[in-house]
Amino acid sequence: MRETKCVKGCEDMRKMHKVLALALGSVMGLAAFAACGTPESTGDAPNYKISFDNLPSDGITLDASVTTVSVADAKVVDGYDADGNRVDDWKDIATYQDGVFTAVSAGRVRYQLSDGKMGSIEVVPAYPTEVDNAYVGNAQDYAESGLQGEKVLGHTHDPSLIETRNWRGESIYYMFSTGWADTSAYATKEGEITTYGNAIHVSYDGMKTWEFMGRTFDLATRDADFVNTKTGEWLYGSAENAANTTLNAAASWWAPDVVAKPDGSGYWLYTCVVDGGNGVAVNGVNYTRACILLYESESLEPGSFKPVLTDGQPTVLMQSSLNNGPADPGSVNAIDPQIIYSPDGKMYMAYASFGSGVYILELNAGTGKRADGKTEWVSHDDLRTYRDQVAAGYAEENGQKVGWTNEYYGTNIGKAAMEAPIIARHDNVTLMGEDGKELEGSGKTYYYSMQSYDGLSDNYQMWGGRSENVLGLYTSTQGGLVWNANTGLPATVNQGTQGNKYMGSFLWANKAEENPELDIAMPGHNDLFTTNDGTSVAAYITRAAGNTGSFTTQIHQYYLNSYGDIVINPNRYVGESSRPVSADELFKYTATKEGKTDAFKFEMVVLTNAARDNVSATGGTPAVVDGALDGSVYANNVSRTVVLKRSAENGNEGTIEEENGTLLGTWKMYGNGYIAFHFTETLKGVSRTSYLGEGTPDLDSGDQHFYGVVRTAWLNDQNRSGFTITCMGRTEGTKRSMSMFMNNYSTITGEGLVGDQFEEAAE
Repeated sequence: MRETKCVKGCEDMRKMHKVLALALGSVMGLAAFAACGTPESTGDAPNYKISFDNLPSDGITLDASVTTVSVADAKVVDGYDADGNRVDDWKDIATYQDGVFTAVSAGRVRYQLSDGKMGSIEVVPAYPTEVDNAYVGNAQDYAESGLQGEKVLGHTHDPSLIETRNWRGESIYYMFSTGWADTSAYATKEGEITTYGNAIHVSYDGMKTWEFMGRTFDLATRDADFVNTKTGEWLYGSAENAANTTLNAAASWWAPDVVAKPDGSGYWLYTCVVDGGNGVAVNGVNYTRACILLYESESLEPGSFKPVLTDGQPTVLMQSSLNNGPADPGSVNAIDPQIIYSPDGKMYMAYASFGSGVYILELNAGTGKRADGKTEWVSHDDLRTYRDQVAAGYAEENGQKVGWTNEYYGTNIGKAAMEAPIIARHDNVTLMGEDGKELEGSGKTYYYSMQSYDGLSDNYQMWGGRSENVLGLYTSTQGGLVWNANTGLPATVNQGTQGNKYMGSFLWANKAEENPELDIAMPGHNDLFTTNDGTSVAAYITRAAGNTGSFTTQIHQYYLNSYGDIVINPNRYVGESSRPVSADELFKYTATKEGKTDAFKFEMVVLTNAARDNVSATGGTPAVVDGALDGSVYANNVSRTVVLKRSAENGNEGTIEEENGTLLGTWKMYGNGYIAFHFTETLKGVSRTSYLGEGTPDLDSGDQHFYGVVRTAWLNDQNRSGFTITCMGRTEGTKRSMSMFMNNYSTITGEGLVGDQFEEAAE
């Protein structure tokens, strides 16, 4: 592990770049010290990521937008190789001439502007190379704080990302996640138990590998900070119960979000604590309880977060008291907080799960508390009154099922069986038609919501929508509300589940048996995060063969297609750039169908609105063994091989066929790496059971038209460098849109471009 702390006498200043604005170059200040061996800095300049051509003799010339970046009036301070070692000559990494940096080899150069601000130019291979992040064994083996758990984020649930820089200008990434009630899980790998609360992991290599640091709160002050406060009393019903160590030890700290304070003085942690016991009895009825709390710290170090106090008590933003869990009709569950800022600096918190759906309310950006000034703890009776208001009136708002407001809960942004609302903001979004001309609405700011539909133990999926207003309404590509009512209804039925389905369970049919890469199984509870260099990633959970007790968080890049909709790379992130790919480049490195020179092979999977995205090994409903899903549960959605034929008259378009030659539709590339598919019929998915020959009908995606991007990727199904195509459906007449993914059958060869991790994993 690389040392990232300053030498003696210097401080490792860690001020974040979590997006107040997701536009490239929106940064906050960072102080550095000349005593650390670097020039004195007055703050942060942007970071940039460019690529060098690591296949230089192939006849493909990369566009200058990929290999260069303009930074006027810069002075290079230092250079580091890909392993973080200082180099004697920074020009071995990138050259700088006439205000333009040009990529040479993998590494990073640090520059300073005339106003004293400092930034970095990261240089990565144009074609991704393998990294040492292979899985070993299976997800059941992954512990949170063990060696493999550190590397692959085993047992890490509900991630929240934040970026900092150390004194050398290197980006360091922290992941905050759910902290389990099991106190043995609080231990570091050395076996010490000194912290409790939400888990903290850190990555020093650009989110490729991670290590467990500890937890958010100091175990030594647990009684004063938590047990003997209003929090403990709320969870367990009385001052006597609050002081009960056994009860409080059962509390779990779920789904946090961490952001920097706007004044640069530290960080706010928004977290939720749930009782973890049998609930609180009121008039003979048991109520499960949770609350969203505000903590603060000057750093991101384990044990450093303390409650923000209001009138001597922890500041509470939201409470819940549910008599039937989150399914309590009309209920609003006080969990899953997530923060988003608008361009004018206003601050909002999205939160809640299931019941009546998910919500958003405005916060005070100066204090981190509710903007309406409500900071007092609410009684059980008042909460039940609020619940009754929602149950009676939410369906009447403008005749819609989404968008109502409540004085305590705020504005509803998604209805019914969903949780974990995430909102990302992107500014100056390009919208482009297939003719290459900008569309109406191009250049605007858009907000993107993403929620997890259905239960995490049976059918977790990532859905959402887009809005020009942070408060919504959020809608699918065709105006469907974010609403999960009847998962599995056909696409022709517009009552029920709506939104854009960004990710669901699937497996690559061409994956080698010895390939240790996990399938995507019941993905969800994600974060959307854009780094300071403009790379956007989705961090989400996947499970081992559908077993809810065995899971890990993965990082995947996401992009915006030509209609400004989110599309997610189906392959794990390895630090690759988000550069667009041309048709010439794509087909040069794609295997052709046997006996053909104009027909190129791809593996394709399309998501569907399935009642279940997973099945047991023999089909049907997953088996339950000892209260958990049987380990033989698999993703039901399987990829299939298709062929893209390239037109001789226009190499940017052609047809798409089944492997047997059956025509499926047409494709066209345009703009900056955009691609569109138009199928002759709505695209069908392939179920695992029919793939095995058992005759189960394949499901219909309901989409006939898909819009996406072509990007480089490390193809986890093939364990080599290649290209991926990721699309979102956009078909008139359906209020739900499905994602479609392709990996090319890559022919790229060379050192580091074809993996040897299968053998290493087997050892």
